[in-house]
Amino acid sequence: MVTKPCLFLLSLALFAGIVPLAAQNGDAGQENPRETADAIIKEAGRHLGKPYLYGGNGPQSFDCTGFTCFVFNKFGYQLSRSSSDQAKDGREVKGGIENYQKGDIIVFGGRAAKKTPGHVGIFIAADSLNKSFTFIHACNSGVTISHIDEPYYAQRFIGVRRILPDFPPEERDRKVLFSLQELFSGRSPAARDSVLNAIQERRVVLFPDGSWALLGENGEYVAPPGDKDFVLHADATWRFEEASSAEFYTVKAGDTLQKIARQFGLPVEALCEMNGITQKTRLKLGQRLRVQ
Repeated sequence: MVTKPCLFLLSLALFAGIVPLAAQNGDAGQENPRETADAIIKEAGRHLGKPYLYGGNGPQSFDCTGFTCFVFNKFGYQLSRSSSDQAKDGREVKGGIENYQKGDIIVFGGRAAKKTPGHVGIFIAADSLNKSFTFIHACNSGVTISHIDEPYYAQRFIGVRRILPDFPPEERDRKVLFSLQELFSGRSPAARDSVLNAIQERRVVLFPDGSWALLGENGEYVAPPGDKDFVLHADATWRFEEASSAEFYTVKAGDTLQKIARQFGLPVEALCEMNGITQKTRLKLGQRLRVQ
């Protein structure tokens, strides 16, 4: 919302009348943009609750672009200082939510002009069905995490800009794909046992290619609990791998997502992302949540 430039943008490019786009140091985000994006969200989360201040550049207070500038500058990326200019930084992300990646800049219209850039945030994660997403930003109530389903932001959403390099395809080495038929034929007994335990209370959905998914109460596909880490791919096949580093927590009376997240030092969004749920998901006694 603030239009005066950051001091670090008073460069030769500005002197020449050129409005700089997002620049990056030679080593910023080149080796592993996924890790850089994770670090950006972690850094942004460190400032949750800090107050909003028009013209605030941090670290004690921020306005929306002061916040994004501050966070990205930590990792060698220099963003423009105004929301209208940040709406031109990097490159446009076209298509639906499935094309967004963690660390993208989300652009919104202002209070008076819904179609004119006036606010920005940082994309965190989409829900499991790629129908909505969450983002972290500095708004009038301070640095907070919001949901695109909130009417104010849904009405003012303009687009997405990518500052980091595109994520490379996820590594699939040491990971196994299997179908429902393979599970019950005995090829993967450990996975089969987890599935048999899980489907006592849930329905299994079969796909034409023989792959499968569990259907949760809210209509979303969910992974079975157990000693394996299950992930559902977009092509409806499950991937599983040894989850030796995974830690789980069993939900007790009085627990909330916020309380569990604080207990393990996690942003609520990270907890939801690890478990394929949203902040609207109702917890059940005895439910196992991954916390590591």
